[in-house]
Amino acid sequence: MARVSISVPDDVVEAAKAAKLNISRLATEALADELDRLAKVEELDAYLSELEDELGPIPEADLAKAERWADRVLEAEQSGSSAEDDRLTA
Repeated sequence: MARVSISVPDDVVEAAKAAKLNISRLATEALADELDRLAKVEELDAYLSELEDELGPIPEADLAKAERWADRVLEAEQSGSSAEDDRLTA
């Protein structure tokens, strides 16, 4: 197993130690989760590229509609309210 050095603010390390957290395990899990997320993004990008090759580009009206929906979802997420009822509607 490799040993690496990371920089973490002192207060975060102290709080983690006080909570009896295994910092190495948490850092390993966080890195593994990020690698998994990046792999999924890459797979999604490849799939979207295949769809675009097969079906052509996304129509501007549909793209604008999706962007409005995503903005509403992100806004709701940031404000802490539930976005479950947000639908892809105009």
